[in-house]
Amino acid sequence: MACLIGIDIGTTNCKAAAYTEDGMFKAVASRPTVTHYLENNWAEFDPGQIWDAVQDILRDITRQLGGEKIDGIAVASMGAAGVLLNENDEWIHRSIAWFDTRTEGIAAEWREDFGSEEVFSISGFVPNPMAGITKVQWIRRQKPELFKGVKRWVSMQDYIVYRLTGEAVVDLSVACRTMAVDLKERCWSDKILDHAQIPREICSTIKRSGELAGTVTSHSAGLTGVEAGTPVFAGGMDYVCGAFACGLTQSGQVLSAIGTSEQVLMVVDEPANDVKHIDTNFTCVNYVVDDKYYIAGQVISSGVILDWFRTEMTKEDLTTLLDEAEKSPLGAKGAILLPHFRGKYAPGADPLSKGALIGLTTSHTRGDLARAIIEGLCYESTTIIEGIQKIVDYEIETVNVVGGATKSPFWMQIKADILGKPVVCLNVPEAVTLGAAMLAGLGAGIYKDPEDAVRQTRRDDTVYLPDSVRHEAYRTMFENVYENVYPALQGIHHKIDALIKKEEK
Repeated sequence: MACLIGIDIGTTNCKAAAYTEDGMFKAVASRPTVTHYLENNWAEFDPGQIWDAVQDILRDITRQLGGEKIDGIAVASMGAAGVLLNENDEWIHRSIAWFDTRTEGIAAEWREDFGSEEVFSISGFVPNPMAGITKVQWIRRQKPELFKGVKRWVSMQDYIVYRLTGEAVVDLSVACRTMAVDLKERCWSDKILDHAQIPREICSTIKRSGELAGTVTSHSAGLTGVEAGTPVFAGGMDYVCGAFACGLTQSGQVLSAIGTSEQVLMVVDEPANDVKHIDTNFTCVNYVVDDKYYIAGQVISSGVILDWFRTEMTKEDLTTLLDEAEKSPLGAKGAILLPHFRGKYAPGADPLSKGALIGLTTSHTRGDLARAIIEGLCYESTTIIEGIQKIVDYEIETVNVVGGATKSPFWMQIKADILGKPVVCLNVPEAVTLGAAMLAGLGAGIYKDPEDAVRQTRRDDTVYLPDSVRHEAYRTMFENVYENVYPALQGIHHKIDALIKKEEK
């Protein structure tokens, strides 16, 4: 049996798992990803801590494998969290987190100076503060002298690949999250890089997912326990690898990956970067197999809101909160959550939007509020799914779901009832690491093609069908209340942000 390792550099944890070719676990290890929070909710990752965590989990994996030969490794990672390295391979600034919106001013400059339509037509991106190139520009402005000595600009994926192999290689699905890739030509855009004053030579070599990036060096072998010469293949964006592991290889298939954020994507054959869609802020970028693309939006704050409510507000365990939420009536007695705790991404970007719980009375219990949180998250993802439907101009039939939320039948039934569509919960315990391992298997020749990889690793699933009566009730609340909450609060939230910035000065 083959042995394939997928590594997932995530916002919450760094994980690695070893699999057989039929997708069965051989070993698994995890370490927390440390997020350093600064003023005004800025957030950063220490690249050294990330690399230390990867060394730890690989040593753990190799101990569990007991010297077994590893046929291939691939790395999946969060997007937009870039690392700038000098000639000594030392980082010059901590990596700015993908959800950090400090670069909104730089994104605005792109929209005004270069032109939103031009950026969108090249990269599939509407300029926004999550684009990796804005993070690099921010660091350059803060540390101009150090930036002159930058040898490499790597995303978190290629940073780990570089540490393992000495080769700076990034796959298209991660590279395109920088906003600096030509979507159709599948290469770095000289036009965008030149405007940003970023030398092309510091960018990683772009390869398709599953292509050989390099082999583990003797130095890294000593640090990780992985045998020198082990092949490392280009992986992909974390939730996009997860989509592949869930069987998404055909156009029209949709996945909702619920974790810290909720990522929603649809696989398509051609990029949907017509400027008529620009105001939606949906991205249409490169997928990990068969040179396909995907349309994506996200609820920036998803599981993190429940975690915040649990730790900061209730000091209660999640199981208890979900049990109490299930006892609350449909609609949570009129309590409504707007889940923009880290801003709004799509449809229509608004990084200054904020979270809100409205409709509260003294009759509300914490169970009502927990239900309102879940319903609010499902409402918000519905706006994304329906927004994608408008772009592709056909009805999405089924939504596949992965992530921790799938462990709650209550949550998934609400999702189906609000969407009015079947929700298929896929039994893929570690979708991201499995997807990365499958890409390594493609590169190593273990699988004939992506469909063969999916066939060999496919798991059982659980289907939640929408209840027509509950869907009608939710639809009434969605159209009459929820869709009006953000427009009603938008101006207030912008004023709050301005006041906060004024006080900080």
